[in-house]
Parts: sequence; C-alpha cells; structure tokens
Amino acid sequence: MVDDAALTDVAGGKNSTEEDLRAVELFGRTISGIGVTLLLADMLLKGKHVAKIGKAFGLFLLIGVVVWPTVFFGQKWLVDHFIVDASSAEDRQQAYLSQMIRSALIQRSVEFEGLKYDPNAEHTALDKAFLSIFGGLVFADDEVVASLEKRKHLIMARFVNDHAMSRFDQYYGNYDQFRSSLRGHYKKYAKASNDYNQALASSPKRADSYWLEVQNEIKDGWGQYQKGEMAYQARVESRAQKIAPKVYQYFERREKCDDKKKKYRGKCYAKYDAYYDKEIKKYQIPYVPANDWLIREEISSTENFGSSVIAGVLTGGLFTALQAASLVTGGDGGLKDHRMVYTNDVNHYKSILMVKMAPGFSKESGGYPLGIDSVHTFRTHPVTSKKVKASLRKKGLQLPNNWSLLQRAEFDAAVVKKVHQDADRQWNKGIQSKNSSMPPNLSWKKFQLQSDVQHKIKQKMGDLYVNPMYADWNNVQFKKNVIDVNVQRKTAEYLEVLKAQMAEFDDGGTFESTGKSALRAIIVPPISMGISLLLVLLTVLKLPIKAIELVKAKTAVKGQEPVKQKKMVNVAISFTLIGSIFIVPMLIGSNEFTKPGSTVNYFFHQMEKNDSATASFALKWLLITQPLVQPIGSAIDNTLSITSGFDKISGPINRFDLRIYKHKDQSTRNAKASSVLLPLIVKTNVDSATIRIMNIKPKYTAGMLLPAGAYDIKISADGYDPVRKWVYLKADKSSFKITLY
Repeated sequence: MVDDAALTDVAGGKNSTEEDLRAVELFGRTISGIGVTLLLADMLLKGKHVAKIGKAFGLFLLIGVVVWPTVFFGQKWLVDHFIVDASSAEDRQQAYLSQMIRSALIQRSVEFEGLKYDPNAEHTALDKAFLSIFGGLVFADDEVVASLEKRKHLIMARFVNDHAMSRFDQYYGNYDQFRSSLRGHYKKYAKASNDYNQALASSPKRADSYWLEVQNEIKDGWGQYQKGEMAYQARVESRAQKIAPKVYQYFERREKCDDKKKKYRGKCYAKYDAYYDKEIKKYQIPYVPANDWLIREEISSTENFGSSVIAGVLTGGLFTALQAASLVTGGDGGLKDHRMVYTNDVNHYKSILMVKMAPGFSKESGGYPLGIDSVHTFRTHPVTSKKVKASLRKKGLQLPNNWSLLQRAEFDAAVVKKVHQDADRQWNKGIQSKNSSMPPNLSWKKFQLQSDVQHKIKQKMGDLYVNPMYADWNNVQFKKNVIDVNVQRKTAEYLEVLKAQMAEFDDGGTFESTGKSALRAIIVPPISMGISLLLVLLTVLKLPIKAIELVKAKTAVKGQEPVKQKKMVNVAISFTLIGSIFIVPMLIGSNEFTKPGSTVNYFFHQMEKNDSATASFALKWLLITQPLVQPIGSAIDNTLSITSGFDKISGPINRFDLRIYKHKDQSTRNAKASSVLLPLIVKTNVDSATIRIMNIKPKYTAGMLLPAGAYDIKISADGYDPVRKWVYLKADKSSFKITLY
C-alpha cells in the first residue's frame, strides 16, 4: 500500500524526473518481491512445515532467496523483453509524442474538450492516478495521435513557453539576486583596478627615488675610492722606505764586483742577484727587475769631449786613436748619450712602486685605475656605470649593457617597466587567488563577458544560460534574451525527435534510446501500480480468512470438533474474493474521469476498440480503485517514514540491480542492427579535458568507429563544470563541439 502510494505520487506528479521514477520503481519492485514472498510463504508453509520454529524460519528464508530475486528482476525483464525491446519504431515514436502531450497537459499547453483538469490546483489522489495512466491512453488512440501530429510544432512551442513562463518569476528572481552579487564583485574588482592604476602612476616618483639611490651609491663609492687610494699611497710609502736602502745596498755591492777578476766577476753578480730576489719577495709586491730601479742620466756633448781629451792625454794619444777608429767603423767611439745610476732617494722608489703596484690597486678597487682626480670623472667612469647597473638589476631594473649614467631617459624607461611588472605581479597574485585570469580596467560590460564571469553565470543559471549572458537585463530583456531563446532551443530539440523519420526510432536508429525511454515512462507506472494495488488488496482480503482460521484453531484447542468445509467451497470463496477486487470497484465506483460521456471514457472506449479490451478494463479499474487506496498508503508512509527509510538503502540496491541485470547498452544494440561504422569526433575548448562515452565500454578516441545511434558524452576538466550531453551519430553528422565553462 505504501509503495503503491509512493509510485502514484511520483508518476502522477507535475515535475517528476527519470531519477524519481527510477527510485520509486526500485522501491516498488523491492516491496513487490517481499509481498509475493509473503503470499507464497503463507500458501506453502502449513502443517508439519511450521511445527518447529527453526524449520519454519529456514523454509521461509529459502522461499525468500528464490522468490524475491525472481520477482524483483523478473518484473523488469518481462517489461523490457516482451514490451519495450519488442516494440516497433512506430510504437516508440508514438510513445514519445504521447509523453510530450502528457507534459503539455500538465502545463495546460494543450486542452482536451470535456477534460476538466486544472494543473494549478492541488493534485488529489484522483488527479495523480489520472496523470499516471494518461500517457498510455493517448498512446493507445491512433486517431488522437494522428490529429495531434499535425499540430505538434504549435503544441511543443506553447508547452515549452508555458513551462518556462510558469517559472519566470523564480528564474528572474534567481537572476536578479545573482546580478546584485556580481555587481558587488565588480566593485571590488574596480577598486583593485584603481590600486593598479595608482601603482602605474607612481612611476615618476619611483624613478626619482631610484635615481637618488644611485647618486648616493656613487657618492659612497667615491668616498671609498678616495679612502682606498690614500691607503694605497700609504702602503707604497711604507714599502718604498723599506726597499730603498736594500736596493741601494744591492747596487753598491754589485758595483764592487767590477773590480774583481773576470773569472770571479760572474759568480759575484749571481750572488748578489740571488740576494736581491730573496729580499724583494719579502715586501709582497709584484716582482721588479733590478735594473728598473736605475735612473737614466743624460750625458752632454761637452762632458763626452772632456772625457775623451783627458783619456787621450792619460794614454798618450792611444785612446784618441782607438776612438777615431771606432767612429770610422760605425761604432760609438766610447761616446754615450746616457748612463744608468742608482740612488737611495725614497721618493724615487715610491714613484716606481706606484706604477708597479697599480694593478693590485685596480683589483682592490673593483676595476678603478689609480689617479681619478674628481667625483665627476669617477661618475662617468665605465666601472661606475657597470656597478650601478648590477645594483639596479638586483632591484629589478633592467638596463641595456651599454647604458651609462648620462642616459637618464633610458633609466626612467627601465623604472616604468619595473613598476608595470610589479603592478602586474601584484594584480595576478590577487586575481589568481580568486581562480581568475581577467586583466585590470575592464568596463562593466567587458567584465561580464569574461570567461570567468560567464562561467559563474552559467553555474547559477544552469540550463537557462545563453552565451553571452549579461547581468544587467531587466525583466523584459531577460525574457527576450533568455526565456525566448531557451524556448526556441528546447522546442527545436523536441521537434528534432518528433520530426524524425520512423526508421530512426527502430533498433540501431538515432532515437532508439529516446523512444524506448518514452515507452517505458508510459507503460511502467500503470503496470507497477496495478501489480502493487493487486498485492495490497489481496493482502487485505486475506485478513478475514486468517481471522476465521484463527477462530477454528481456537475451537480445536478447546476440544470442540471444527466444522469441516468442503474443499470446493474454500476455492469458491477464494475466487469470489479475488473477483470482487476487480468487479466491486467497477460496479460501485466512478469519478469524473470514468463516467460515461467523459473525454477520458472516450479514450477507454478507443483503447477497447483498437488495442485491447483487457488493457482498457485494467486501466479503468486502476483509475477507479487507486484513488481509494492511495490516501491510506500515504498516511501510513507519513507515519512510519517507510519510503524515506528505503532511500537510505536504495543506492546499494540500485547498484545491485545494475550489476545483476545486465542491461544491453545502446552500442550493443546498434552493432547488431547496423554493420556501417561511422567516425565519432568530439571537440571541446579545453585541451586537457577528459572525454568519455558513458553508454559504451570502449574508451573514447578521436575518430573511433561506432554504429550510428545515440551516445551519452561526458566531458570534464579541472576548473570547469562537467558537461554531459547526448549526441546522435549519423552519416551526415559525426563531429560534435561541446563547450566547457
């Protein structure tokens, strides 16, 4: 009774989805399995079978293990195998149209003369029962379907429009609430853009600040250079004072070697040269050859003449003769223009050391030469420019390799570039923390068009989203740009199916799955409700029989002989009670939908004439009886919360059902129906996206060959909403573009 009420609430509801029907279907099949198990257990477990509790419980468990799965899976297998899979393309196409007509009736987009149904009123049990079977009634009437076929475009357009407009206030309210929030985000964005602009505008001040730092750095460098030069001179002075006497002594001693005999002279020179080399190493200066300390002294012509005369007199004219011979043969005749002399003057040694030790000073000063005499010369020196560039690069200022301190314009340009880089880095850091990548200084209109914003709008608006979608439309613009566009799109989708050739609903056709789903949605609710209702009434009618048996058992206990009834009487009573389930409601019950002359009664008559009298009787019985039982079941469920409790275990049952009952997926049926394979290409706007086909086992690869038919495509990528969409692979349509937001 509870499962019957739940199925009626969903199947006869205004906005029930396939997921809702699937959940209630599982509930109904589960309860039906339990009901049949109990009925069979009651019939089989009697007498000696229930003499012992343990044996009775074991037999009951065995019956449950066999019966429950058989009933649970058997219901679905019977419907799918004998009705859905065996249906023709015409049946499936007609079922889809009937399903659409039912939806249009609920939305009041189509009206039937004499049918008093108000979708705006609260649905009664009768209304819900009527809607549960209405699709099947329309499906069975070929004349009604044929007449509606001619007006399907108008019906679909009106249905989609009415459906959307009935929720317009809700849609626009959500939109209005979101756009207020989005304007708040834009204010924060505009403030961040203003901070960014102010950072860029600070470039001149930043340039002056950096330039002042450069001048201070040069000033400090000049001071260090001067201190270094003074220290260097002091060091040279100290070395000169120590070296001067040693070198002077070296030359004095070496000069005395000239007085020695020739064979001892070389050894004498070598001795003092070694002494010189040893001494010079002590002063930590670059090696200076001994002759570099000598002073060049010029000799005048007068001095040469005087010396020659004196030498000639002393030698009795011999020196003069030899001198003349030397001059004639190209020699110098003993006449010299200079001579090298040594000294003990410390200043002389200091001047020599200043030159010899200069490379060491340049190394210590970082490349500056000795002798820079002004801060201007120091500022314009290439080394200064090099050091300033290195310092500025550490601060992020990139200057050309040939830049000098005289090029202020290039310096200012480098500062502007750095300020922009710093501002961009700060902007990107802030914007990336919000999972965005939009640039600064966008107008409100351009802000709305950013992919990040459009993604948020799409998340909020769902299926109503149009690209692009602005957040400043009034209600009139919202209707024109959103509702009307979606109405056209949705109508086109419905009409694509309705206009399809009948062959496309056949096995392997484009709309095979769509047609079967529609057929299942039409026939499953009445069948499920009928089975459930029958089990409920059988259970209720068994209660008085069980009461009689209890009385008989009590009489037997007191020792009274029970009155034996003939077996045929018991069978007659059982059949009479069962028959009353179907006959009594039809005799005493009637309602506005089943009374003679009503529009719905006309449908029953058409079904009886064209399709099946049994099906017509069953549906009429269901429409009369169900409203009587449904309120009782709903009341019990509200008290005991049976369906809500089932929701907690429906997940495992659903997975169990899918695992045990191996559904034939669409691709398998297509493969059997067609030998022509087509390349499937799915394109998207995200290179790293994962593409899967949910209704086949093979993994998707671009251009994979598949039979023509419908495929359930799912695309997902990090940072984007997953998109799931059915596509219809045809010979003239094998490439599909699906966009992620």
